[in-house]
Amino acid sequence: MRLEIAALAALSWLFFSLDAASQPPADQEVAALRVELARLTERLARLEQSIAQSSASARLEEQSPAAQRPAAVARPWTETVKLSGDLRYRHETINDDAAPLRHQHRIRARAAVNAQVARNMSAGFGLSTGGLTNDSGNQTFDEGFSFKDVGVDLAYLDWGITEELDLIAGKMPNPFFRPADHHLIYDGDLRPEGLALKYGAGNLFGNAAAFWVEERAGEADAMLLGLQGGYRGTLDNGIGFTAGLSYYETTHTRGRAPIFTTDDGQGNQLDENGDYLYGFSEIELFSELELDLDGQPLTLFLDYVRNTDADVFDEGYAIGASYRRLSAPGDWSIAYIYEDVEANAVVGAFTDSDFANGTSDGSGHSLLGGYVFPGGWNLALRYIVGDRGEAAGNKRDYNRLQADINLRY
Repeated sequence: MRLEIAALAALSWLFFSLDAASQPPADQEVAALRVELARLTERLARLEQSIAQSSASARLEEQSPAAQRPAAVARPWTETVKLSGDLRYRHETINDDAAPLRHQHRIRARAAVNAQVARNMSAGFGLSTGGLTNDSGNQTFDEGFSFKDVGVDLAYLDWGITEELDLIAGKMPNPFFRPADHHLIYDGDLRPEGLALKYGAGNLFGNAAAFWVEERAGEADAMLLGLQGGYRGTLDNGIGFTAGLSYYETTHTRGRAPIFTTDDGQGNQLDENGDYLYGFSEIELFSELELDLDGQPLTLFLDYVRNTDADVFDEGYAIGASYRRLSAPGDWSIAYIYEDVEANAVVGAFTDSDFANGTSDGSGHSLLGGYVFPGGWNLALRYIVGDRGEAAGNKRDYNRLQADINLRY
């Protein structure tokens, strides 16, 4: 179009130049030029009208609601799917006065994927070594280099109903708060199965759950029903403070076979038929303080539990302190914990899988330390000095040393 306008301008200039010349050209040449000029003028007018119509249509499209809505852009899968995992190599020495001294090497490997399937919903799936177990992914090096078992560790969905409330369904990480992440009631590797609600608003938090423990044909299932509420905030002196109350009811257990290990109560007292002597209705009180000491965190905690369904050996508690955290190369940490878990205070199948050999009915001290090496891997040590078996009438010393190499990816 720019060329046609330029040509029109040139012809116009030529026409008027010829008309003003002292010696005009022949009449037929002038007439031809005037015809060409008229044709180009008419074409220019049509082009200007077409451009005006196109501009008006574009303005209408920009003003339409459809044009004002942003186009949906698909997010790449790398932004919605996250992979994670860890590997632990452990050497441990177990000195139980009722058994020969034992040295063993063990490994635990886990891998998980989490996908953001919608704006307010995610799904998680994970695998772990461990095979048929409920509270540990450890696999011992033995049986002639045999293949080691792998099982489903996680399979759950997390629906953010509101900003404050989440519904979790499936085989999930333990939703209940544990002071200092200690294992008094639940081992850290325990993955409960069922439904849970998690609430958090301001300084308040709460958790509720209905978990299926044992499905029984022809009689009532064993369920773990839990309710927890707490406060998390900062005191006037800058100390972080967390405190709360929990209630856990493991239904239909009294007079029935022990959970998971049907021929072994894992520290809980049994009747003459080998069934649970008592049920489990546990009340927990917990608190945690976090202070700043020389620019590093110092954490103090107390956890107390009582089983109101039991008549004897019904209490347990843990108290401890830890200094610093393992987060970057060069970091180190130390901790001390004392705990006493009487035989019927907690469900033996759910408590710490290492302290008192993975049972209730034990007490003692735990010393822990760790260091992060260049590259991000860390070495962690735990030394347990205690005793076990008081309620069973076989009280004896129980000591355990663990040295772990931990890697995360």
